[in-house]
Amino acid sequence: MQTKWSALTGLLVAVFWLASLSACGHEQQLVSISVEPSTETFGSASTPLDLDRGANVQLRALGSFIHPPVTKDITNQVVWVSNTPDMVTVSSTGLITPTGRACGGTIISATVTTNHSSANISSNGAIVTGTMQANVVCFTGTGP
Repeated sequence: MQTKWSALTGLLVAVFWLASLSACGHEQQLVSISVEPSTETFGSASTPLDLDRGANVQLRALGSFIHPPVTKDITNQVVWVSNTPDMVTVSSTGLITPTGRACGGTIISATVTTNHSSANISSNGAIVTGTMQANVVCFTGTGP
């Protein structure tokens, strides 16, 4: 009889242990951001940039997570910033538009500040950023 109780006790301990493992799941953690497209060029040396024809591009921010490993579209959860807004602006939804006031290259970034804490460690947040290159070519009247 004691063998049955020992076996039953062992089985119950195993069941509770397995249940505690599934309940101890981790929060998904964002580890990187990629921006699509990674580069975009507006205009050419031989053709003037026509700002009236909708010279803009919608960007997408893709977040890579762990626990479980998955990639998600986080376009509307990032903060979009152009490092040269006189050249290319970016909306809060990731729509980039050349201004026509400057030529050259600029970096567009998508940033998220994450907040992770555990029983032993508390964090004010990790900054995760992805970038893309936007280029505006000035019309010179020459070119192929």
